[in-house]
Amino acid sequence: MYTKQDFARELKKKIFNKEKVRIIGNWAYSVYFEHMGYIDKNFERLLLKLSAMEEGPQFARSYEELDDIADRLIAGEDVTL
Repeated sequence: MYTKQDFARELKKKIFNKEKVRIIGNWAYSVYFEHMGYIDKNFERLLLKLSAMEEGPQFARSYEELDDIADRLIAGEDVTL
C-alpha cells in the first residue's frame, strides 16, 4: 500500500533535485490517479491541490513549502492546503 510517507520521501527527492514545480504537480496527479482507490480522502485532496501546480505559476508552491509539506507527512500529519 502506498502511504503519505512514501509520497513525502519521493517528494523530498524531487525537491532536492530541484525538479520544476510544474513537473512535481504532474507527478502528484499521476500518484493520485494510480492510487485513488487505496488512499484516504485527505491525501487525495492534497494530491489534487498539488497537481494544480502543473496548471501555471499562479498555483505554484515554493520548494520550502513543499519541503514543509513533506516533513509534516513523514511525521504522520494530515496536511490540508
